[in-house]
Amino acid sequence: EFGQNRPRISAEGDRRTGDGVLEAEVSRRLLLDAVGLDAVGPHAADDETLDAELSASTSDAVSDEITRQAHVLASALANAVNVLNPSLVVLGGFLATIADLRSEQIAADVGALAMSESVEGLEIRPADLGADRLLIGAAELAFAGLLADPGERS
Repeated sequence: EFGQNRPRISAEGDRRTGDGVLEAEVSRRLLLDAVGLDAVGPHAADDETLDAELSASTSDAVSDEITRQAHVLASALANAVNVLNPSLVVLGGFLATIADLRSEQIAADVGALAMSESVEGLEIRPADLGADRLLIGAAELAFAGLLADPGERS
């Protein structure tokens, strides 16, 4: 599981957890905590609310947490780029928010950590579907047969 990857965490204070695995270090929960939103329960914040709060925040602590997570994410992405050599990396959910807020930093960090041949032509971007990603995915699944062969009648 890619979330169990242990990315390079070099800067002092970048590690927030004992084991330093990606899914613990780059965490929606840590971002929710930084802006004071609920992660669970009847008042749990969705990704759109989290995105709005992170984007509007003027807090140094919030900015520092976004920057920290972007550094860790970039390190993990560099590992993936070295192994898989993709031309495009699409980040969804709260990772899309981090990508929006720190796109230049992430690109620079991945460029510095990954092999230059693997980074050449690489594009890292947030998912276009945003909050509609689950609804659209479910609709595509329900209509998979029709989309695959529109002329076929069942």
